[in-house]
Formats: sequence, C-alpha cells, structure tokens
Amino acid sequence: MHMATTLNVQWKANIFHHLVNLPTNFFQKRHLGDIISRFSSIDAIQRTLTTSFLTAILDGLMTVFTLVLMFFYSAQLAWIAVITIFLYSLIRWAWYAPLRRATEDQIVYAAKQNTHFMETMRGIKTIKQFDKQELRQATWLTLFVDQINAGLVSQKLQLMFGFVNTLLFGLQNIIILWLGASLVIEGEFTVGILMAFIAYKSQFGSRISSLIDKYVEVKMLSLHGERLADIVLTDQDQADDYLFDPETCDQEISTEIEVNSLKFRYSEEEPWIIHHVNLIIPAGQSVAIVGATGCGKTTLMNLFLGNLKLEYGDIKIGGKSIKNFGKSNLKHLTASVAQDDVLFAGSIIENISFFDHSINQEWVEQCAKMAAIHDEIIAMPMGYQTLVGDMGSILSGGQKQRVLLARALYRKPKILFLDEATSHLDVLKEQEINSMIKSLNMTRVIIAHRPETIASVDRIVAIKGGRVVEDQMMESLVLEEI
Repeated sequence: MHMATTLNVQWKANIFHHLVNLPTNFFQKRHLGDIISRFSSIDAIQRTLTTSFLTAILDGLMTVFTLVLMFFYSAQLAWIAVITIFLYSLIRWAWYAPLRRATEDQIVYAAKQNTHFMETMRGIKTIKQFDKQELRQATWLTLFVDQINAGLVSQKLQLMFGFVNTLLFGLQNIIILWLGASLVIEGEFTVGILMAFIAYKSQFGSRISSLIDKYVEVKMLSLHGERLADIVLTDQDQADDYLFDPETCDQEISTEIEVNSLKFRYSEEEPWIIHHVNLIIPAGQSVAIVGATGCGKTTLMNLFLGNLKLEYGDIKIGGKSIKNFGKSNLKHLTASVAQDDVLFAGSIIENISFFDHSINQEWVEQCAKMAAIHDEIIAMPMGYQTLVGDMGSILSGGQKQRVLLARALYRKPKILFLDEATSHLDVLKEQEINSMIKSLNMTRVIIAHRPETIASVDRIVAIKGGRVVEDQMMESLVLEEI
C-alpha cells in the first residue's frame, strides 16, 4: 500500500512537471476541463493497476489449482465448466467495444460539463451583467444530461451483461448438478465427491471470471492511456543549453535585441503573421510597437519572450540567438505584462513576489511604488497581506494591471515587455508610472495604442500586415501623424 501510494505521488509529480513545461500553444488549443480530465486519467490507471496486479496473480494460481482438481474428480464435468468460461470470455469480449465507447463518451461529456461550469463561475460577473444566468444554466444542464445519458448507456450494458452472465452460470449449475446426480445414482460418484467438485467449480468460476474481468479492465485502460498520452507525448519547451550564472549575468550579457529576417505563422496551413522583420533595439532604449489590431504586434512580442518557437529567421539578445539561449536564462533577463496575465489566489505581497520563498518586503514596496499602487495597498485593511481573491477578483482592472506591473519589476529585469499594460489607467496615473519606469536602466518594448503611452518612449516602430512599415525616433516624429 505504501509503495503504491509513493509510486502514484511520484508518477503524478513527474507528469505535472511535464505538463507545466509544455509549450503555451498546447493550453491555448485545449479547454481547461479537458486538460484536468486527461490528467485525472492517472488515477484510473493507478487504481486499476495497483488493485488488480496482486489479485490477478492469486486468481491465476487458484484457477490452475482448482482446474487440476476438477479434472482429477471428473473430466466430463470439468469440461462443462471450461466451456462455460469460454462462452463467458466471448460474451465479455463482445461487450467490450460498446462499453468502451460509452465510457469514452461519459469522460468527454464530463470534461465539457466541467469546463462550462468553471467558465461560468469565473465569468459570473459578466453573466449577471448581461442577465444570461438562464442561458448558462440551460447549456450546463444540456451538457450534464449528455453526461448522465452516456453513463446510463454504460449502466445498461453492465446490466445486460449481468443478466446474460447469471443465465449462463445458472445453466452451467443445472447441467453439472444433473450430470453429477446421475453419476451418484450410477455409483461412479459419492455425494461427498460431488459436493467437493461443486465447491472447486465455484472457486474456479469466480476466480477465472475475476481474472477475465481484470483483463478487460486493463484493456479499458487504453482509453485513459490515449487521453493521458496527449499530455505525455507532447514535446516540452526546449530545455536550457547551459546553466545560468546570475552573479555574472549583468556583466556577460548585453540587452541589445536584434531581429533578422523573422517570419512566423502558427501552422503550415495558416497565413504568415510576421513577414521578414528586421530590427535592432539598442540596450536601454524604449520602443513602442504600434499598428492596427491583428497586425502581429503580440505575436512578435511572444517571439521575443520565447513563448513561440522560431522557425524562420532569428532573434538575438546581446549577440546570442535565443534558440541557444536557454529558457531560464531568457526568463531571468526579461519580464512582461501581457493583456491576459492573471493573479493567483493569495495575498498581494505573494503575487508581487510571485510566491518567492524569501520575500524581500522592502523591494516589494519599492516595486509597488514604481507601479503607483503602494498607497492604495496600504489603505486596505490588511495592507500587503490582503487576499486578491480568485484571479484577483477583489481588485479593479487598473489595480490588477499595476500589481502585475509590480510583479514584473520585482524580477529586476533588464528587458521589460509591456502589452497594453496600462490600458485601464487614467492619463495622469499612466504618466506617473511611465516617468517612474523611464528612469530605470532597462530596455523596454511596449505595445500600445494610447498617445500618452507612445509619447513616453524613445522610438516608434509601426507594424502593418506583419511587416515594419515605419521606424523613427520619437523626436523626429509628430505624434498626431501616427
């Protein structure tokens, strides 16, 4: 029992480690409930294997032992028991395919229902605002009924099999009792031998049918194995090529960004998002990437951050390609605030420090001041120990953005990427933050639409259709013409 528990913990830990190191697009292409369902397949596999292995060995030994004794007493009666088990095996195998389909449908519908439920809970404010509670309930109920119906199909198959099973073994008992009684009357058997045979036959039937059932259960694990394989067989993000030395990082690595003939598309069937982009951002410079919605700005930033795999062209930091840079090395030098970034359940100080084991309170407060959120935090009843709720639900949109910005600054990055990071702030608050960040010695790459944000940078790069169509220093550009 202890060994099984230990193996289960280790197995789950290894797969969870693999899961969180999968590429970002793995999660973008799947629903949360489906990922949870696939991960939970570990429990079904572990439970079946640990409970079936030892009992299968015992059932196998008992099957052989009782079968030998049955043939020793009467080969005629023993063959009846063997033929019955053969028919049982055929019926069990015939039931396998429809039962597997019903089980798979039940798992898939359960995953969809759970996804809808979690989505509803997270978006309850929007749902209430649009008065769509009844619609969400009706959709959830439909998914739940689909799950129940799939479960009913499985139960019906089990009941039908149980009926056939009872009928089959009932007929076997009648035939063996009739033939056994005939042997007793003819004097070939004693009543004691017949009772002994029936006892061995019962043991043989229960043990070998249990063995067959466990074999079918193991076969059924292929369903869970296929679902789990979607996680396990997906390649992780590229591992680091060399270990990072934080003590010498600042002296060894420049933060100049160089983009050479960069092209990108999400798949071979889709159009190019980025077309032959060439760009150099000197260390310490602040650059605003501007352009219409959907022109490729966020995709370009994700390529800078290593969230998307480079296929064509190259991006270099300090003269070194990020293909060979190492993920942790890149993450150590950079920090970002994206449009879809979230806070996690915990306190404000834990979120700013990203649950650092040894939180630097003084630096947390300094980062909060640079993000212009410190005064609002200390005005809260519990200050920095205030819980943010589920994904920051107790904070306003502007407060969330500033806590996220403070979290990025806490890492002391040399390159800061901001994707509409101050879009929920008023102009004065945004100007205050921009002046604070501008004083820091770091390279800044900003995606923005607001003139106030763009005005705080040294240089503007305009993107259209995935191409750089304009690249000018701020002092040479009239902002109103953008």
